[in-house]
Amino acid sequence: MKSRNLSYIFFVLLIGMLLGTILSLFIGAILPEGTVRDFFLLTKSFGWGANENNWFEFGFIRFKTGLFFEISVLSILGFIISWYILRYFK
Repeated sequence: MKSRNLSYIFFVLLIGMLLGTILSLFIGAILPEGTVRDFFLLTKSFGWGANENNWFEFGFIRFKTGLFFEISVLSILGFIISWYILRYFK
């Protein structure tokens, strides 16, 4: 079994995220309003940085941090497709 470079795995997963985003935009554009569209486009966000008081202050500099992920059915599908591509090209 050939060992994969960690950067290659992150690159493939990044492609999966982009593929999921493209699928979401495409499905959102072609499906009419309704339950099916809502199912595919429903997202769950998680992360940190939404509070007003999450500032880091060091006296001379002040900055705010935050990172959010949005997971949907199509983003999971994009990950599955990218993982399949990763496994296919051993």
